[in-house]
Amino acid sequence: MFLNRKTELKELENLWKQKKGQLLVLYGRRRVGKSALLRHWSAGKNSFYWTATQTTSGRLLQSISQGFHLFKHPGSSVSDDFSHPNWESFLLDVATYASQKKILFVLDEFPYAIEAEPELPSLFQKMWDHHLKTTGSFFCLTGSRIGMVEKHILSSQGALYGRATAVMWLDPLELSSIREFFPGYSPSQLVELYAVTGGIPLYLEIFDGTISVMANLKRELFSRTSLLKTEAYFLVHEELKEPMRYVAILEAMGRGGKCTQSELSRATGIIGPHIIPYLHVLERLKYIKKFVPVTEDPRKSRKGRYRITDFFLKFYYRFIGSHVQLMEEGREQKIMDEISSQWESFIGKNGFEEICRLWLARQAKKSTLPFDPDVIGSYWDTEMEIDLAAFSKKHRSIIIGEAKWTQKKCELPVLDDLNKKAQALAKKTGFHVGKMIFSRSGFSSALRERARIEQVSLVDLKELFLE
Repeated sequence: MFLNRKTELKELENLWKQKKGQLLVLYGRRRVGKSALLRHWSAGKNSFYWTATQTTSGRLLQSISQGFHLFKHPGSSVSDDFSHPNWESFLLDVATYASQKKILFVLDEFPYAIEAEPELPSLFQKMWDHHLKTTGSFFCLTGSRIGMVEKHILSSQGALYGRATAVMWLDPLELSSIREFFPGYSPSQLVELYAVTGGIPLYLEIFDGTISVMANLKRELFSRTSLLKTEAYFLVHEELKEPMRYVAILEAMGRGGKCTQSELSRATGIIGPHIIPYLHVLERLKYIKKFVPVTEDPRKSRKGRYRITDFFLKFYYRFIGSHVQLMEEGREQKIMDEISSQWESFIGKNGFEEICRLWLARQAKKSTLPFDPDVIGSYWDTEMEIDLAAFSKKHRSIIIGEAKWTQKKCELPVLDDLNKKAQALAKKTGFHVGKMIFSRSGFSSALRERARIEQVSLVDLKELFLE
């Protein structure tokens, strides 16, 4: 399944048109669609695409040597034991070819190759500096192991630091991008789907658009080979050392609560400041994020709360991760019963609210908000909690919003409650406060009229899906 990647395809094509040699580092979360993007874009180009696997350096060198030989000599054959004598010899072969004819050279899952051959980044750096960058060809290194990509390529301590001419982090698909591939789903079902998959292409492929999201989940939960049951293990264990501590943190966050540093420390048994490095690593991987009230400086605030921001991990650690024993006992129905009983509240709090924040971020990017916010998140103090907030210190302005995931239209009491919060916040901070209400089921005519008079923005599901 290749889904709407118009922006990324345009950026890649612009880089391809450059006359100078290009070294692109493309990285992102496992399953996000890096390989699919490059294979789609490379169609019709003089491209060599090779994917590293977890094996020895010798086997990798043999594989890439044979692949490149067949690329240079279409229709020829190669003996099973053919290989360049070493990696430097292979890279020189590539440089020679690239200097004669423009090539798109993709080395996918580069971290696996580094794991097998630690000197490879230094060899590639030497070859880039002395040969490859002057060829006018396009070289691309990709990876899902984010820590290794950052350490060996993007970090100032890495051999390839400063060599990349472009770096692209590939985000999951946006909500609006998945609609055409599930034409039978209502907007509400698409929100449910996104709250579980987070727009990760491979997860979307698992779902059958002719049955409900809940029916899909039941089918997967009762399947012995379901990706949804095993994926979280690989996401954590492949990327991280000491995975048990990271799993403990994610499980604690999945159970809910305020998830402050001290609360997570008590829940996991990782004493005091010792938990901080683990939290920082999970943040760097974009699995979690530390939030503070939008009006506060994150460097100074003592009100920090952590949330799982990866949609799939949020779902997994809320319903599945803490019930592994039940699955081993064949008692999946008990898990399914829990999912069913808490489904609406989970989608509202952990799916719909976050989707609304993403929508605010898109509007900010398109400059359609009244001001350009410094930060988008939430607001809380000892007296109130506000679902959504966008804040600009320069403009001394804040937009606050409520996200309502109910099957009834929002009525006037929702606006009355939001007005009370706005008045209290304006009095406390002196900021100008704008208001928004997001609703699954729309708004009553009385609320629409009051909102028009009071200049309150109303956003329904139809507007959420606009690109």
